Amino acid sequence: MKKLLLPPVFALLCLSSHAQENRITIDAGASLGEISPYVYGQFVEYMGRCIDGGIFDEDSPLSDSRGFRRDVLEKVKELSPTMLRFPGGTAVKTFHWEDGVGPKEERKARKNLIWGGINDFHFGTCEFIEYCREIGAEPCLVVNLSTGSPDEAANWVEYCNGTENTYYANLRRSHGYPEPFGVKYWALGNEEGAEPDAGRHQDPRKYVEDVWHFIKLMKLTDPSIKLIANGEGGDMRWNETVLDGLGGAVDYISYHNYVNTEEGKPYSLFRKIKAADRGLAALGAFIRENCPDSVDNWQVWYRFPPRQDRIRIAFDEWGIWEAGGPPYGTTNTYEWRHGLATAYFLNAIHRNARHVGIANWAQMVNILAPIMTDETASVRQTTFFPLREYRAKGLKESVKAEAVSPAMDTDVGSLDVSATIDRERGRLNLFVVNLNPKALKTRIVFENCKADKLIRTTVLSAASLDARNTLDDPAGNVVATATDTDPGKADEITFKGESVTICEFALSCR
Repeated sequence: MKKLLLPPVFALLCLSSHAQENRITIDAGASLGEISPYVYGQFVEYMGRCIDGGIFDEDSPLSDSRGFRRDVLEKVKELSPTMLRFPGGTAVKTFHWEDGVGPKEERKARKNLIWGGINDFHFGTCEFIEYCREIGAEPCLVVNLSTGSPDEAANWVEYCNGTENTYYANLRRSHGYPEPFGVKYWALGNEEGAEPDAGRHQDPRKYVEDVWHFIKLMKLTDPSIKLIANGEGGDMRWNETVLDGLGGAVDYISYHNYVNTEEGKPYSLFRKIKAADRGLAALGAFIRENCPDSVDNWQVWYRFPPRQDRIRIAFDEWGIWEAGGPPYGTTNTYEWRHGLATAYFLNAIHRNARHVGIANWAQMVNILAPIMTDETASVRQTTFFPLREYRAKGLKESVKAEAVSPAMDTDVGSLDVSATIDRERGRLNLFVVNLNPKALKTRIVFENCKADKLIRTTVLSAASLDARNTLDDPAGNVVATATDTDPGKADEITFKGESVTICEFALSCR
């Protein structure tokens, strides 16, 4: 079993922790914004065994008549993603959607120039839509800006959403889908500023110039679609150029962030998540200061309306990327510390509810994934359980919550928290990550509301930080989920060491 070496700052604070009161303050009067239902999404890409050999395997006895792995489908439904993004990722830079529609024996198999292998595209647009419908997720499609064309993108919109007597709408009907798919969310490329990749838009001005033609033809095909512009993480020069050039037409700008652990620095994982938290807040603040909620002086000759709401962030790739197996280190076996980090990340998303409208864990199966498979079985990784519980228990609105607790490392406290509220139902759910190996008795302070009762607690924990679920023991599970429906006082809770706890309160608000 691995043991974490205590940093000096933590060792010193442990000696005096008896003098410090652990406290969580929840201010129901300080709204952080409504939580979009689409911040609990996932992502699938033609990469390794994420799609082929993951969610889809026509030759497996574990699959249904559509080729969907039944055991994986069961776990995905339990995971309950609200959105599913497809088909990339960097793979989209060479993806042509017409290769993946129509009779499967006629589809064009192509070499995957980005991640390796061969894609036969038997899981294409229609299969993706069927999968989304099966799991109850909103589809999000990413268009190819690198080797694709504006016409190709507009034709894809028509194929998916067309209702009239047009070629691509009729092509969909001839493939056995008389009703339109109604795909609302479309992303305009992926990580186009990444110079080593197969894209060609490393200059944001070139991206803006080229993508305008995509926008025009796609919006003229279906004016109701929502568009996601390509942002570039912390590159505010790129983001400012894109928002200045496209801000009247796009509804979201993307932000990607993966974290890992530096060798010998176990809490570096959490510091990086805090940095991502600050990055989301900074981009959100920039949008609010520079992009008006409504669009004035829109040119009538565009022939389609401008965006109808304020621009929000599409955090459409986030996750944990340690040095793993192929391809490119993306086959990760997650430990319980990664489960804690997943909850830590979700708290950051809650805190940025005002800014973030979409968030997708990347990816869903086998690649940086909460679900792993081999030919005979599948398993829920440790990251699966926080994703499941936050999705099940996140409420409509985020409110301010702050913790005072012993430091674990620079900029990393023992307790990390977020709070969500449903004012109509009189419910508040508090999400607490305790990184401390010790249980922490903590005072809970409510401002601008009164906690009438602590209804229930749900605690996720494991025997050690390096505990993991693996395909060597697919029936086993190192993550314990304990639910207590009589947990005691609302104003004082003891949080188990190295755990995730969700506290559900009944309350009345002033």
